Amino acid sequence: MFLATTILLPLVVSAAFVFAWFQMRRLESGVLDVCATQQDAYVNLVLDQINLRKDLNDQEIIEDILGTLDASSNKYWTFSTEQTMLFVKDVLETNKYKGFTTATYFVSEDARGFLERLRMNRVIHGNITVADREYVASGVMFEYGGGVYKLCLLTNRAVLLDNNRFLGAKTELWLMIFTVLGMLLILPMLLAMKILQTEKKREDLERDVQQLNGIVAKMNERLANQDLHNTGVNLWKAEVLPDFIQGLKDRAAAPVVLMQIRCGTKQAREQFLSLSHYTLDRRVLRFEAEGNDLLLIFVGIEYDAAFLSVIPLLSREAVLGRTRTVEDPQRQDIEAAAREVRNGGEDYGPSAIS
Repeated sequence: MFLATTILLPLVVSAAFVFAWFQMRRLESGVLDVCATQQDAYVNLVLDQINLRKDLNDQEIIEDILGTLDASSNKYWTFSTEQTMLFVKDVLETNKYKGFTTATYFVSEDARGFLERLRMNRVIHGNITVADREYVASGVMFEYGGGVYKLCLLTNRAVLLDNNRFLGAKTELWLMIFTVLGMLLILPMLLAMKILQTEKKREDLERDVQQLNGIVAKMNERLANQDLHNTGVNLWKAEVLPDFIQGLKDRAAAPVVLMQIRCGTKQAREQFLSLSHYTLDRRVLRFEAEGNDLLLIFVGIEYDAAFLSVIPLLSREAVLGRTRTVEDPQRQDIEAAAREVRNGGEDYGPSAIS
């Protein structure tokens, strides 16, 4: 998601910026069109003044009408007949272009095209370039005193667009556009980064949960093992006997003495186990056998020592049953010996498995 956001968002913001720029150009064109329409009305008004005075010659039109109008480098009038420039801006500028043709003055392609589009007594406007400057031009072609004239008013585009109020509104609009586009670019990326961090935290939490589940499983296993081992009397359940036998084979513990203690009652078994704390050490494993019987496994203890340690624990209801000695658990069948002793009958003498 973060990768998609970083790739798609800049494209979306760029497209939005291009669209905003295009709309801003349309706004400028709209403003210029409004100004050009007002300018058309002004040209039409001057044309009406000329037509009201039928007895003026070219010079009088220039001096009495066009010469009285405000003119500057950013806004001025041009007056021509056929291919001859009669008036440009003011007297000084007119003298400068005296003898110029309209084609020489309106040298750009868009300016010449504008002059060619002029219609009789109908004011039109357009954008033209004169002396490397862009102007909004309003012009009309009219007939006066038997001649055909062209009257144009040119206003510098930059002057129209550099109006303080318009520039202020335009600046505020661009500021709003950049702010919105910036938020559109930054906020989703921050959100994507936040989501990425959340995903990472979620993965870390899942990993922690898995670790905790493993710990819980181990604790459950330990609890299960505790159910298999009575710590009070150090007695193991019969279910874990095969694991211990396998452990003895893997460790090559020798010798191993197996003894059956036949207990007549549960109380006799508990008494035997209680007394065994004093005579039997940790090398003696105690397992449940059939009924109340016990299976003792002496690890690394000779039979005589094992027998002597058991004698003080015996009673009328806790007697010694079958015994077996395994000298080499890896080579001898200790599993069979354990089954035989655990399930065997009366056998009070030592017996070796070879």
